[in-house]
Amino acid sequence: MRRTELKELWQKRMDDYEASNLTGTEWCMAQEIPLSQFRYWRRKLRLTQLSHPADQWMSIELEAQAIHAPLFIHCGFAKVEVHAGFDSDLFADVLRVLRTL
Repeated sequence: MRRTELKELWQKRMDDYEASNLTGTEWCMAQEIPLSQFRYWRRKLRLTQLSHPADQWMSIELEAQAIHAPLFIHCGFAKVEVHAGFDSDLFADVLRVLRTL
Protein backbone atom coordinates (compact mmCIF):
# COMPACT_ATOMS: atom_id res chain seq x y z
CA MET A 1 0.00 0.00 0.00
CA ARG A 2 1.38 3.40 -0.97
CA ARG A 3 1.93 6.09 1.64
CA THR A 4 -0.93 8.26 0.36
CA GLU A 5 -3.30 5.29 0.41
CA LEU A 6 -2.24 4.44 3.95
CA LYS A 7 -2.78 8.03 5.04
CA GLU A 8 -6.25 8.06 3.43
CA LEU A 9 -7.11 4.77 5.13
CA TRP A 10 -6.12 6.13 8.53
CA GLN A 11 -7.94 9.41 7.94
CA LYS A 12 -11.10 7.41 7.22
CA ARG A 13 -10.49 5.36 10.36
CA MET A 14 -10.07 8.53 12.43
CA ASP A 15 -13.32 9.91 10.99
CA ASP A 16 -15.07 6.65 11.91
CA TYR A 17 -13.57 6.77 15.41
CA GLU A 18 -14.70 10.37 16.00
CA ALA A 19 -18.23 9.50 14.84
CA SER A 20 -18.38 6.45 17.11
CA ASN A 21 -18.44 8.26 20.49
CA LEU A 22 -16.18 5.51 21.85
CA THR A 23 -12.91 5.95 23.68
CA GLY A 24 -9.77 5.21 21.68
CA THR A 25 -9.27 1.98 23.61
CA GLU A 26 -12.86 0.83 23.02
CA TRP A 27 -12.74 1.68 19.32
CA CYS A 28 -9.42 -0.11 18.83
CA MET A 29 -10.72 -3.22 20.56
CA ALA A 30 -13.84 -3.23 18.37
CA GLN A 31 -11.75 -2.74 15.20
CA GLU A 32 -8.98 -5.12 16.32
CA ILE A 33 -6.38 -2.42 15.77
CA PRO A 34 -3.41 -2.03 18.14
CA LEU A 35 -3.85 1.03 20.37
CA SER A 36 -0.23 2.06 19.76
CA GLN A 37 -0.83 2.17 16.00
CA PHE A 38 -4.02 4.18 16.53
CA ARG A 39 -2.19 6.72 18.72
CA TYR A 40 0.67 7.00 16.22
CA TRP A 41 -1.68 7.78 13.33
CA ARG A 42 -3.89 10.09 15.35
CA ARG A 43 -0.87 12.19 16.33
CA LYS A 44 0.61 12.08 12.81
CA LEU A 45 -2.63 13.19 11.14
CA ARG A 46 -3.24 15.92 13.72
CA LEU A 47 0.27 17.34 13.24
CA THR A 48 -0.16 17.25 9.46
CA GLN A 49 -3.41 19.21 9.71
CA LEU A 50 -1.80 21.78 12.01
CA SER A 51 1.22 22.29 9.78
CA HIS A 52 -0.82 22.53 6.55
CA PRO A 53 -4.08 24.28 7.34
CA ALA A 54 -6.21 25.34 4.42
CA ASP A 55 -5.48 28.99 3.69
CA GLN A 56 -8.55 31.11 3.44
CA TRP A 57 -8.35 34.50 1.76
CA MET A 58 -11.08 37.04 1.49
CA SER A 59 -11.24 40.02 -0.83
CA ILE A 60 -12.53 43.31 0.52
CA GLU A 61 -13.50 46.60 -1.04
CA LEU A 62 -12.72 49.77 0.87
CA GLU A 63 -14.50 53.06 0.64
CA ALA A 64 -12.35 56.06 -0.27
CA GLN A 65 -12.25 57.44 3.30
CA ALA A 66 -11.32 54.04 4.72
CA ILE A 67 -8.22 53.60 2.55
CA HIS A 68 -5.98 55.43 5.03
CA ALA A 69 -7.42 53.74 8.10
CA PRO A 70 -5.54 50.67 9.39
CA LEU A 71 -6.89 47.20 8.78
CA PHE A 72 -7.06 44.91 11.83
CA ILE A 73 -6.60 41.20 11.22
CA HIS A 74 -7.25 38.59 13.90
CA CYS A 75 -5.24 35.38 13.58
CA GLY A 76 -5.94 33.13 16.55
CA PHE A 77 -5.07 35.07 19.68
CA ALA A 78 -3.06 37.70 17.78
CA LYS A 79 -4.30 40.96 16.31
CA VAL A 80 -2.27 42.48 13.47
CA GLU A 81 -2.65 46.10 12.40
CA VAL A 82 -1.89 46.71 8.71
CA HIS A 83 -1.44 50.16 7.18
CA ALA A 84 -1.40 51.24 3.54
CA GLY A 85 1.94 50.54 1.87
CA PHE A 86 2.74 47.51 4.07
CA ASP A 87 5.39 44.99 3.03
CA SER A 88 3.41 42.00 1.76
CA ASP A 89 6.35 39.58 2.14
CA LEU A 90 6.80 40.58 5.78
CA PHE A 91 3.05 40.26 6.35
CA ALA A 92 3.04 36.73 4.88
CA ASP A 93 5.98 35.80 7.14
CA VAL A 94 4.18 37.16 10.21
CA LEU A 95 1.03 35.15 9.41
CA ARG A 96 3.10 32.00 8.82
CA VAL A 97 4.72 32.39 12.26
CA LEU A 98 1.37 33.09 13.96
CA ARG A 99 -0.06 29.86 12.53
CA THR A 100 2.65 27.86 14.30
CA LEU A 101 1.88 29.29 17.74
